[in-house]
Amino acid sequence: MPFFGHKTRREREWEEVRGSAQDDVVALGDDIRSLDVDIGMPGVSDEAKQRYEQALEAYQRASDIFDRAKRPEDLAPVSETLEEGRYAMACAKALIDGRPPPQRRPPCFFDPRHGPSTEDVQWAPPGGSLRPVPACAADALRIKEGFQPHGRQVTVDGRATDYWNAPRHYGPWAGGYFNGFGGGGLLSGLLMGSVLGAGLGFGAEAVGDLFGGDGDGDGGDGGDWGDGGDGGDGGGWGDGGDGGDWGGGGDGGDF
Repeated sequence: MPFFGHKTRREREWEEVRGSAQDDVVALGDDIRSLDVDIGMPGVSDEAKQRYEQALEAYQRASDIFDRAKRPEDLAPVSETLEEGRYAMACAKALIDGRPPPQRRPPCFFDPRHGPSTEDVQWAPPGGSLRPVPACAADALRIKEGFQPHGRQVTVDGRATDYWNAPRHYGPWAGGYFNGFGGGGLLSGLLMGSVLGAGLGFGAEAVGDLFGGDGDGDGGDGGDWGDGGDGGDGGGWGDGGDGGDWGGGGDGGDF
């Protein structure tokens, strides 16, 4: 029993990841509202208006799911629904501009709030090797020109860090964005081995399905919040055996 006025570790972790999910919900709402004037202009197609309504409905649904969430696992459907809204909004914007709707692709790896990716680019994390990752047009251009992408930062123990290096309580929230893509989706592999290091718990096999790898890392059994068995040291997104390219995990592929 914690002392009065002191929060438990899980309470602190919940506040951290809940804050990131809340930021995502608010960001989608703001972006949808920015389309209000454009969608009301004369000559806007019915398809564009339909896509706008789909984005708005996804935002409202994600907000409702978020309000009912009580633990990190409850945030996976929030981000999955936000991804649907982001894609619908991207389609609405394209149609308003007279362009065809974009291909349905995984969201930008560097920040899912950027919307659907436009291509896979070769990128290496600090100290890691190159591998293809889905990127939005802006981040793809930055990488090709030798600059760092605009990566998503989250708060861990009061400090900002790249979301892919966050502890495993961020796993369900992050995995939900990619749940509808590749193999069984990332969400089904949350407690499988190591990908980017010690933390989110995305399995190398699951991520390999999405990004073309063939890793087979394996981790321990998860507890209530995914505290798996002991493994090697790592950086983020899971713990497991000997470190691979991403700083942890079993004998995985690129991820």
